[in-house]
Amino acid sequence: MNTKNLVRTSLLLALALVFQIGFREFAQPLVGPLVNMTLILSVLMIGPTSGVIIGSLTPIIAFIMGIIGLAPLIPIIVIGNILFVLSFYIINKMRIKYTNWIAVIIAALVKFTALAIAVRMILPLFIPKVPPAIIATFTFPQLYTAIIGGILAIIIYPRGSKKTQKI
Repeated sequence: MNTKNLVRTSLLLALALVFQIGFREFAQPLVGPLVNMTLILSVLMIGPTSGVIIGSLTPIIAFIMGIIGLAPLIPIIVIGNILFVLSFYIINKMRIKYTNWIAVIIAALVKFTALAIAVRMILPLFIPKVPPAIIATFTFPQLYTAIIGGILAIIIYPRGSKKTQKI
């Protein structure tokens, strides 16, 4: 990763953190799509490494800031974010008709599936009685927030990509 891409990644990470910390009162319905949008924008603007970095750091920082209350959720969220980013990247490389849209839907399904399985099968290894609210948060809402965030990124990217090339 060159210096320019590192700076761009840092700016997108800062944006994701502004969404995460600044809008924390609105929680998942607003923050989830905005962070997912940032992940997809990072792939479109810089590449998958950028998305992996942002997707890995945001849950760690959210835990440090007290936004995520359970440490065992950190690796689960990191893995979900990485799968989201890499799935989008791989599908998007195919360059078929409607690739961006197909990539968002498949990536959202991959993330949703991974998180739903993890909170039901892996998290109980660390927390014997997983609260139902955690299970509810890490299932279908993840699918919706990933799809909405991806759609926002696809809409915003062409309008902002030429302007960000100057940064």
